[in-house]
Amino acid sequence: MKDNMISQLQELIAEASQADSLEALDAISSRYEELLSNYGNGEYTELQTIWNHVEEMARTIITYKNAGAEAAENHMYPDLSEQERAELLETERVINRNLFHYHFQPIVDTFNGEIYSYEALMRPQSNMCPSPFKILKYAEYTGKLNDIERATFLNILDIVEQKKDLLGDRRIFINSIPRTKLDPEDELKVHELLERNSDSVVVEMTEQAELDDAELGIIKSQFQQMNVQLAIDDYGTGYSNVNNLLRYIPNFVKIDRSLITNIQNSPQKRHFVREIIEFCHDNNILALAEGVETSEELHTVILLGADLIQGFYTARPSAEIIDSIPHAIKQEIYRYHAERADGKKQHIYIADNAERVLLDRLNKEGYSNLILGQKGNDDVTVTCTPGLNTNIHIEVANGFKGTIILENIDLTNVKGRPCIEIGDDCDVTLVLCGENYLHSGGIRVPETSRLTVNGEGRLRIMLDALCNYGIGCEMEARHGDLIFEQIGGIFVDLNCTVGVCIGSGQGGNIKILRGQYVLNMHGSYGVGIGAVHADTNLEISGCDIDADITMSRMVAIGSLDGSSSIHLYSASTKIKMAGIDVVGIGTVDGERADVHINDASLIFKIMGDHCSSVAALEGITRFKLSRASLSIAIEGDKVLGLGGFSGDTKFSLTNSSSVINMLTPVKFNDYINMDNVIISGGRVELYVNREEVPINVNP
Repeated sequence: MKDNMISQLQELIAEASQADSLEALDAISSRYEELLSNYGNGEYTELQTIWNHVEEMARTIITYKNAGAEAAENHMYPDLSEQERAELLETERVINRNLFHYHFQPIVDTFNGEIYSYEALMRPQSNMCPSPFKILKYAEYTGKLNDIERATFLNILDIVEQKKDLLGDRRIFINSIPRTKLDPEDELKVHELLERNSDSVVVEMTEQAELDDAELGIIKSQFQQMNVQLAIDDYGTGYSNVNNLLRYIPNFVKIDRSLITNIQNSPQKRHFVREIIEFCHDNNILALAEGVETSEELHTVILLGADLIQGFYTARPSAEIIDSIPHAIKQEIYRYHAERADGKKQHIYIADNAERVLLDRLNKEGYSNLILGQKGNDDVTVTCTPGLNTNIHIEVANGFKGTIILENIDLTNVKGRPCIEIGDDCDVTLVLCGENYLHSGGIRVPETSRLTVNGEGRLRIMLDALCNYGIGCEMEARHGDLIFEQIGGIFVDLNCTVGVCIGSGQGGNIKILRGQYVLNMHGSYGVGIGAVHADTNLEISGCDIDADITMSRMVAIGSLDGSSSIHLYSASTKIKMAGIDVVGIGTVDGERADVHINDASLIFKIMGDHCSSVAALEGITRFKLSRASLSIAIEGDKVLGLGGFSGDTKFSLTNSSSVINMLTPVKFNDYINMDNVIISGGRVELYVNREEVPINVNP
């Protein structure tokens, strides 16, 4: 009997190979079914398998052979190639017969590496194997998207009901095309299944076209009534924007794979993805990064804050619903999450390359440290809502060479610690935008580094500690190169026992080339611009300086204990001081002051016991004034308008206007040898105790 069965099957196979239409093949298949029923099909499963393969192959051959002829005869689809026509006809067959299987790709939790849910992915049963993308393309071409939608929901919801025990509390993401319309009977059936399984499904919106408010309102209302969660797919492409997110108010946002691919190498992608994730978190939406295919991508998106991961790296789609991803990948996810969590626990946020850091968010999440430059030398922007005080300070990683933009920041550190601490071997350009504030600490620039300040914004530094500095370094250290090129102003309020507004204890190079500087100092001793205990060399030009200092021992510009070399030109300077040992420009206890001033305007108002406006108070003074305006009002027990008390003062006034008012018992000629005074052009007026004193000088 079996031989007879095989003989008849061979005849049917030969006929099938000659069939010229799908109808003819269907007739042959019907004859095979009759043949099988006559013999009883229980014993011939291997023959059934052979026939299934033959029939499928014959169907594919007929489809290819006749696609072009049928389309030409009916004048259908003139814009499709022969290959595309064949694929279209195969798509119709798959849809009409509901020949869909589904693979399930895990969606993984970045907290612990456990499977959070699955996405059901269409897999058509066809030897021609048109991709899901082509299935949807041809379905839209032939108006069969509604059939795809119906089959997708009914097929997957049936699987969900069968796999309830296996799924547990995990959900299946079902792709939906929102604009499709099911007939009333199918719609009712789908809605009943969705409502019954609402705790096991998420409806994923996949359409790129934007829905109007009326359409969206209906869809949202239906799913809300069924208690079904929603996801937005491919966010970051097409009509994806913040406004649409607010319109949909989904439970999940799937960030498109185009933004995830090689994200570790793209600062722009990282910035955009971070903004998406932070927006999601602010609105109680879970952010899912899809298309993760490498360890580097996984690491990056976890550090950026993604809640869920989907991609080949964590798990490929499979016909079976797997219960866990590989242990090694799970451990990797755990390590990366711990790295992010440790940063939060330690209140440390490490900024990315080219990131725009929002201090409002860091402050809200409890961070206290912001580290810049650890991931490269790209420019970083740090911004804040104007007027919001944050308990955050910034550290710049060693070796960073780049630009940091400060935009309306407001930082605070513990007293005596810098708000911005630049590491060793750095070359930092600090760009000021808007109004920026530093509380309790300033900017530390170590000797091996360089800081250039520019921009149109302003920086206000408020210092209150035993010993402090505004921009520079500690009393026992030298600072690095300080270059000021900004258009805007720098304002320093220093209320410390010992302090320096710009500079350090042991000195360093300072160039002030532009900008406005307002220095208010109160304490025991200190320096406005320069060094406290060491020699200093200053170049100051193109700026406005306004200093108001009340201290026992102080210098506005120069050094307290060291020699000073100062070149000031094209500048406007106003210095008001009150104390015991006071010098406007120069040094109190240093051996020498060399001061050159040209094309400038200077106004001094000084009160103290032992004072001078420009001098090495007890050392050698060399002062040159050219094309300048000088006004000095000085009062005290032992004061001089210009020069020091060692008797070694030389100065020349060229084409300048100088007015000096001294209220003091000191006689000017007792300390200033007029043979060492050269006046060429301009005028000099000297008043002692409100009486003008003639000045006899050599021409």
